[in-house]
Amino acid sequence: VTNPPIDPFREKVVMSLQCPIGPEANILQPSSKQVHRLWLKQPILSITDLNVLKLTNHRNWSSKVIDLTYPAEDGPRRMVPRLMEICKEAEEASEKHQIIILSDRNSGQERVPISSLLSLGAVHHHLIETRSRMKVALIVESAEIREVHHICVLLGYGADAICPYLALELARSFRESGVLDTSFTDEIIYQNYSQAMQTGISK
Repeated sequence: VTNPPIDPFREKVVMSLQCPIGPEANILQPSSKQVHRLWLKQPILSITDLNVLKLTNHRNWSSKVIDLTYPAEDGPRRMVPRLMEICKEAEEASEKHQIIILSDRNSGQERVPISSLLSLGAVHHHLIETRSRMKVALIVESAEIREVHHICVLLGYGADAICPYLALELARSFRESGVLDTSFTDEIIYQNYSQAMQTGISK
């Protein structure tokens, strides 16, 4: 925190949203493992980027997708037990994988999503308590994420990277229906959205 508040426009030369993700080595024992991480220029991932991370095997890395939904027929009482299961799944995944993706992609009429913020906070602190948090990157894939505030709160709760897939898919549908310029490619849509979010995060 700076006083007076830092100006993200005039002082952007000293600001950065770059974020290294993945297993962190002991900083008290210098070694090549400290740079064995994935370096992102900013924390917002496109749908394509996330799909690449889901399938990655670079440097023997692997990822695990954890479902944040549960059957709607189970009712509200199922939420807390499912949250505990998610934490357990994340703990087990941290022993075998370098990237954990918390996803509500399976949400729908028959499956209820648990809040991505609630799930992330629970998993983040559970991994800290089990001394596993430094072993993995936590990525959130959620339809809830739309605004700058949503992204900032998730980053504050422990997310290493975020994929707001519904916001990007909505922009695509606007293009297809003619609301947006039909010449916009998926990459242009992502870059415009990402730049807007980065400006908001910096501010």
